[in-house]
Amino acid sequence: LLPPPLSLSFCSFLPFHLHKQSNISESRQFVRLTRFFVCFFLSFSVFRLQETQKCDLPKFFITKNSGCRSICSVPIWQPKCCHGYYGRDCLVCPGGVGSPCGNHGNCDDGHLGNGTCTCDAGFGGVACELCSDGFYGASCKPCNCSEHASCDAGRKGSGSCFCEAGWTGERCQTPQAMDVCGTWNGGCAKGAKCSQRGETVTCSCPKGHTGDGFSCQPIDPCVAGDNGGCHEHATCTMTAPGKKKCTCKDNYVGDGLTCDAKQLPISRCLQDNGRCHQDAKCTDLHFEDAKLGVFHVRSGDGQYKLNFSAAQQACSAEGGRLATYNQLSYAQQGGMNMCSAGWLDGARVAYPTTYSNPNCGFGHVGIVDYGVRKEGESFDAFCFRMKEVTCECRPGFVGDGFSCTGNLLQVLQSTPRFSNFLTQILNCSAESESGRQFVQRLGNLTVQKTLFVPENSGLPGNQTLSQRDVDFHLSEGRALSLSELRNGSRIRTRVGSLSVLGVSDLLDPSASRYINDRFVTDSDILASNGVIHVLQGPLQAPPPRQESRAAHKAGMGVGVVLLIVVVSAVVFVGFHFYRRSSNPFHFQYFKVSPSVPLQCQDDRLLGSE
Repeated sequence: LLPPPLSLSFCSFLPFHLHKQSNISESRQFVRLTRFFVCFFLSFSVFRLQETQKCDLPKFFITKNSGCRSICSVPIWQPKCCHGYYGRDCLVCPGGVGSPCGNHGNCDDGHLGNGTCTCDAGFGGVACELCSDGFYGASCKPCNCSEHASCDAGRKGSGSCFCEAGWTGERCQTPQAMDVCGTWNGGCAKGAKCSQRGETVTCSCPKGHTGDGFSCQPIDPCVAGDNGGCHEHATCTMTAPGKKKCTCKDNYVGDGLTCDAKQLPISRCLQDNGRCHQDAKCTDLHFEDAKLGVFHVRSGDGQYKLNFSAAQQACSAEGGRLATYNQLSYAQQGGMNMCSAGWLDGARVAYPTTYSNPNCGFGHVGIVDYGVRKEGESFDAFCFRMKEVTCECRPGFVGDGFSCTGNLLQVLQSTPRFSNFLTQILNCSAESESGRQFVQRLGNLTVQKTLFVPENSGLPGNQTLSQRDVDFHLSEGRALSLSELRNGSRIRTRVGSLSVLGVSDLLDPSASRYINDRFVTDSDILASNGVIHVLQGPLQAPPPRQESRAAHKAGMGVGVVLLIVVVSAVVFVGFHFYRRSSNPFHFQYFKVSPSVPLQCQDDRLLGSE
């Protein structure tokens, strides 16, 4: 049997990578050449290959394959492109092998296909990679805008509707009323708020103004009957509509809400010399301080590290307390300038400025007030401490300022129980030179002295002391306290020595002392140039010793001899001078007439020395 006419073709069996060769003509030539050899091989095998049709006869009774006919079977190659490929050369559909037509459409693939994508609803583009007009988002959902809007379409669009002029609403489906507020503020007053709802316009005045919105007037809080809330001694000033500033009037101090009469600082020394002694200089350190006791405190960790409680403790550690607003005002008027906010009493925060500085309170001069703050916030602190009064004894006086003592003469003058002894001293000073010198020694501050003074009860006013007795009460060179007056010791004076007799006392060994035969009733009264011990009665100076008069006469004899020698020398010189000069040598004579009473005469005239 002859096989039927055979038209051979084949399915493309080339690997996929051969379709991607850049040289298409070479691929096509390779395909034609391969097709030729395949067809030649098939034609040759048609006439030589035979196939016996299988029979289902039993093998034991019938000869194998007997009664069967032979047929010829020829394999036929049918050309076909894989899915996602199209055309004679099996090109890849738009979108690629993995997602032909972007998986949003069907590709016209196959050997006879043209590779055109038929996109799903809402998608467009060559590979269905775009959204059609009126669709948006990754899934190209349809827009829901009215005909009076344009949609934010596209794969990256949001689907929002952009209304045409005169339309509003989510889909731009509602006609829009005319924007009245956009023209001349809708007829509202300048600065007023214009609101439109549909065709209805509403006007409202801004804060700090009053009116119906079409007419607005600023509110002046100071015209209220309560002075705008300021203190009665404050001036209210409108700083902006509805806002005010309270300032205390002259001679008042405060924040304007409270004003106190200004109290000029008065030195405490003006009253009773500040409790200092009358012979002391009083200095009120608080009065001398221009800041009147207010001072700034900052944490050791730096600026603004103190909360309210820590600020109180910091002031207490400095011996003070948190300053009040008024105290800070006084300090500011005294020249305190501190561009650093600090806590005040009552958890208030402020700082003082004395000159305009744009970096401090926007140039405000006075108290920059932060008001009451939360106690957990951190600032510095302003503390107040009342400074003390100091007392200092004047020159020539000794003491702590609250008690001052002058020299020995001044102590005598200021102590009434020494008046009789002082009278004796002054009488002698008025009658003799030695008396005047004694008074000068009492007032001399360069030499320390010990003075024994009889009190008035032991020195009656009718008793008279000689200058020698008065001198016997004064020892110069040291100020001997009672404890230094030891038993058996002697104290030198100008007219003799005083003996000290101590009586033992187990309770107070220094309590009993006798000077000569006079008991010490009081002791250690300080003066600026010595110390005074009070005696039971006056001391009596010893009479001049005879030995001293004999020695004085012997000294006079020696003096006479020396005088004769000197006179002889003078005569000798005068003789020679007489020979050379005609002017004679003359002697003059002097006469001394004593006029001092015997009671207070100089001891040298009385022959005591």
